[in-house]
Amino acid sequence: MTAEPTAADRAYCRLKSGILRGELARVPLDIKKLGDRLRMSATPVREALHRLSAERLVRHTAHGYAIVRLSGPRLDHLFEISDALSHFCIESARRAEWQSAPIAAYAHHAGYADGLTALLADLAAHQNNVELITYITSVGDRLFAARRMETKVFPEADTEFERLRGLWNARDFDELVQALRDYHATRRERADALARCLAEEAGET
Repeated sequence: MTAEPTAADRAYCRLKSGILRGELARVPLDIKKLGDRLRMSATPVREALHRLSAERLVRHTAHGYAIVRLSGPRLDHLFEISDALSHFCIESARRAEWQSAPIAAYAHHAGYADGLTALLADLAAHQNNVELITYITSVGDRLFAARRMETKVFPEADTEFERLRGLWNARDFDELVQALRDYHATRRERADALARCLAEEAGET
């Protein structure tokens, strides 16, 4: 029997969703104000922020917490890591000679960022490697906000995603390796532009 989520769990899920989707981009992470917003006491909100801090989505400040704003260089580094992890997953898949059915979970995704994040997570999920899943999930969370901005910087982003999804479902590993290399290379080249979009969303420009 699955245990009911605690108040801290609920606060964590709602705050994390708000952070990743930009809903809290201009909202001060004041524990009392967040508690009022979530209709919760300070304790579960504080616990949730502590957990989000461990995930490097928020950071401690002199007055409490703030959302981590990724600079162009930091985004470049994260895309580099995402590229390496994705390549590792594909090479493992190639060795396993998978013949499983196409993955349709993100065929009708809620949005570009959701779909791309789900696809890259799926690369890891089939590895039966808990640590790899953890790393890809972490990098995916930290890049999620930037992925929301990709459609602004890259007009062809949706087309790129559909091609990646098609190659993964077809298990066309040779083409997928190159397509993901190209995807990550272009994002690294425009990391500064993505960072500027995030700063604008937060009202920092």
